[in-house]
Amino acid sequence: MDERTVRIGVALGGGSARGYAHIGALAALERADLAPEVVVGTSFGAVVGALYALGDGIDAMRARAERMRRRDVLPKVVDFGLHRGALFRGRRLEAYFDRLVDGRSFEDLSRTLVVTATDADTGERVRLERGPLAPALRASASLPGIFAPVVLEGRRLIDGGIGAPVPVETLDAFDLDVRLGIGAGAVADDSVTIRAVRRALAHPWGSDVHRRLRKGGPGAVGRLARALAWTADGYGAAAPHGLQVHTRPPIHWLRFDRAGDAIRAGDTALEGALPALRTAVRRAGAR
Repeated sequence: MDERTVRIGVALGGGSARGYAHIGALAALERADLAPEVVVGTSFGAVVGALYALGDGIDAMRARAERMRRRDVLPKVVDFGLHRGALFRGRRLEAYFDRLVDGRSFEDLSRTLVVTATDADTGERVRLERGPLAPALRASASLPGIFAPVVLEGRRLIDGGIGAPVPVETLDAFDLDVRLGIGAGAVADDSVTIRAVRRALAHPWGSDVHRRLRKGGPGAVGRLARALAWTADGYGAAAPHGLQVHTRPPIHWLRFDRAGDAIRAGDTALEGALPALRTAVRRAGAR
């Protein structure tokens, strides 16, 4: 196998505004002539992945992101939905995504994209890869308690980052030579919350609370309890296999006005990972 024929797949994690770092990471991959053939994304990573897979150039994506302000996003996605067990109903979020992707579908993509979501009743990871993009993006970004679940293909779906913040394992379904996970959310080394959850899970009382949450119950409260347990599972899980890059964008998850800082962090992080990535590509090419 020649290095030029090595097939690369990337998995883009969530992180809201911090997910703009994925634009920088993709830019660094393209400069290195290592553009991925397959993109898997969850939450904001799915949004960036969709725009990239639709053929929006990196420069155009960067320019659009750097023009963004919080007032351009938050007022456009607010539609209170407490009657549905969440702060927001989510229909305006879907309409926002539909405008962002110009109403297009998976069938319009120039490269393979999978959007991941989570079944709100079973915790199963769900792959979305056909039909209109906007409902899939909405489902993947529907953080429990914030946005109501989305019913797609007969299932109630919530945020794809529940239990799998960076969905690298979803790439296993494809014939790829190199798999790369790119994170933009919180990591244990930087997060007091994640470290506290891991300590709690290590104690009997924490395990008992976790077990009760997993049982959940009927209705929205039960689904929220189960989602909290699955999120804790994700915090406590071992790092997924394959190459991993964390971009550590230096911004809050709602600072859409600081996209440029996140993009630069993604570019820098991926540049730092290029030696390991090139080594993996050479080894795959030599097989």
